[in-house]
Amino acid sequence: MSPQTSHLEPRLRRRRRLIWATVLPAIILLVLAARFVTLPVHMGQAQQAHGKDDGAGMVSAADKLHVLNIVERWRAPFVEGTGKSISGDLEGGRADLETALARTSNPQDDCTVRTNLVITISQQSDKAKEDGDAAREKSLAEEALKLIEEGPEGCLDGQDDGNGGEAGRKQQEQKDKLEEQTGKGQDQEPKDPKDPKDKKKSPGEGTEEKKDPKQKELEERNTTGQKESESKRREQEGEEKGSDGVDKPW
Repeated sequence: MSPQTSHLEPRLRRRRRLIWATVLPAIILLVLAARFVTLPVHMGQAQQAHGKDDGAGMVSAADKLHVLNIVERWRAPFVEGTGKSISGDLEGGRADLETALARTSNPQDDCTVRTNLVITISQQSDKAKEDGDAAREKSLAEEALKLIEEGPEGCLDGQDDGNGGEAGRKQQEQKDKLEEQTGKGQDQEPKDPKDPKDKKKSPGEGTEEKKDPKQKELEERNTTGQKESESKRREQEGEEKGSDGVDKPW
């Protein structure tokens, strides 16, 4: 090895290091840019699959979301877990949704994931009921209720659920159902209508005969209209839900 060659080698090594120091960050930036560009596309695919009750399609979209899952790390397992639940794999769906819940970093995302996790566990409880396992049914229902109770402030009442109140409404529906399953909704004994102590006149009681007949007829029509409107709303909600009851998280 000549003295001239020996003198050049350290310079070449330094040059290579400088090249890598410049190129490597550029490669990382390109990869991250590609990730940000494709994220909305994959989320759109997941939403379309959910709208069609296509659990397998959601799982497929989640597989793509798992790649370089460094931003909003809860989304990939959330989409996959929801897809599995729609497909009937409640155990797998629950596991993924629990992973997603642990990765959330703000109350709104927590509420979004928590809602679908509650629905999935509620379905597990229903499955136990179908199988005739009353103890497991109650245990799972209590787990789901605990999840609701441990939710962030503004979730159950829909004030700050990140879904315009929709997640809170769905949780409240589940809460009413789960309390009935566990018997917690029956903690207060119903009042005996024959007990004089429980007899209290309602604001309108005793004044019915004093009402104008036309006013009474108008009130009855309003009541009927409200009932019909509520009935239509419930029917519409039933059509929007998937066949398995797992609601849209978006």
